[in-house]
Amino acid sequence: MTKLSSRALKKKEQIQLAAQRLFLEKGFSNTSMDAITKEAGVSKQTVYSYYKSKEDLLYDVFQSLIGEIDIENKFKLTQNIEINTIDELTTLLKMVAEKISESLVQPEYLGMTRIILAEMAYFPQLGELFKEAVPTQVIGTIRNILSQANKKDVIKIKEADTDVVARMLIGPLLTYILLDGLLVPKYQVTIPSREKIASIIHYFIKSIQ
Repeated sequence: MTKLSSRALKKKEQIQLAAQRLFLEKGFSNTSMDAITKEAGVSKQTVYSYYKSKEDLLYDVFQSLIGEIDIENKFKLTQNIEINTIDELTTLLKMVAEKISESLVQPEYLGMTRIILAEMAYFPQLGELFKEAVPTQVIGTIRNILSQANKKDVIKIKEADTDVVARMLIGPLLTYILLDGLLVPKYQVTIPSREKIASIIHYFIKSIQ
């Protein structure tokens, strides 16, 4: 992939932010590429030089919104890390869980998620975009951490079960995001407290020791 210049990156971000504003205001199906072009203040040729379709643009908006939970790249968790004790694993998982929770209740992220859920009946491919952009990344990060702990005999789970065990941790967190985020008015959204997250991690660790 050709590396974009700083000027090109700035132009791409300009288009992306314009699309995000319109998606949140009008929804996906009611936002045209022409409208995005006008909102961004660029030519149609410029928009299509970065994005082949509106779906590609939506995916990029999601990728930007989940930048804060891009834990794998941001913290390099599975690159040359060693988890030698259960306390180290516990501390790491708490940090990851807190970062995921904080990021997934961002107003922009929740707004885009509501759009996805509303539009999926008409655009089924949006579900795959959402799945690839968020759940797959989050589960993959937890799975990699568990694999590292497994290699050091800190925990003992079958490698084939790592994905299932990772979902055991993500599931409780998502109930907070769903019930206290997506299903409430935006002014009532709450993030699970550090104490609640610590309890989730505590019981999760006990279940896999």
